[in-house]
Amino acid sequence: MFENKFVKVKVVGVNTTGNNSGGLSALNYMLEQNLSGVNYLAVDRHDVENLDACNASHKFKLLTSDDEKILTDKLRDADLIFVVADEVWENIKTVALTAHCAKKVGVPVIFIAGGNFEDAEDEIIFDALIKLPSKNFEYDSCKVVKNFIDVVTLPGQPKIDVEAITDLVKNSGAIMGYSERDGKNSVVKAAKAALEHAETSADDFKTAKKILFNVTATRGNFSLEEAQKITRLFKRHAPKAEISFGFSIDDWIVDKVKLLLIAT
Repeated sequence: MFENKFVKVKVVGVNTTGNNSGGLSALNYMLEQNLSGVNYLAVDRHDVENLDACNASHKFKLLTSDDEKILTDKLRDADLIFVVADEVWENIKTVALTAHCAKKVGVPVIFIAGGNFEDAEDEIIFDALIKLPSKNFEYDSCKVVKNFIDVVTLPGQPKIDVEAITDLVKNSGAIMGYSERDGKNSVVKAAKAALEHAETSADDFKTAKKILFNVTATRGNFSLEEAQKITRLFKRHAPKAEISFGFSIDDWIVDKVKLLLIAT
């Protein structure tokens, strides 16, 4: 067991459409949920009104190189950085600039992309990617960020820390899958759903070399036998992958199970 560790997370929401939606509304939703240890930054190059409507403490237009330097400086001292944007192609230049600034910091940059992301991987620099539908984007992106915080701060055995995530995803272009399930056989159901999510995001998932998954559940709701069953499941879909796992204990979620999968 490990003591809870405070982890500094910075989330950059990028507005891509003509109104305060997607990345900026996701920030507002996260702020309402009061996630611990998170600092929020908002980016919109075109509309000051959109920035005004966002409750993030730091706001940027990214119109000059000085703006980019200030954003990069504000992102320093983070353990994890999330770049959050919906419908990326609506304003891909701004998203790419934001991700570029984040990448300079030297910590994992996890890109949460909503809607159509076809071929955008070639334009944007990130360490790990999770794709989400535009529907309920604010809610789902908040769940992903919170689960990452839970993974690295909640007690567990074996324990996944920020360093393990950094070692896995840095400069690898990792793909992520996420799911939540409850009820009978919730652990295996969550694993199958997270696997399907990851495979939908990566056509070449079967070539993965490393897979790391973490189960967040109540004490006693996850066993070594279930971990082995999940490992065999993932191995069938990525035969050459080296697979490791972690377990985070959250007694507040009752019979719910959360599963995060990272594949490189």
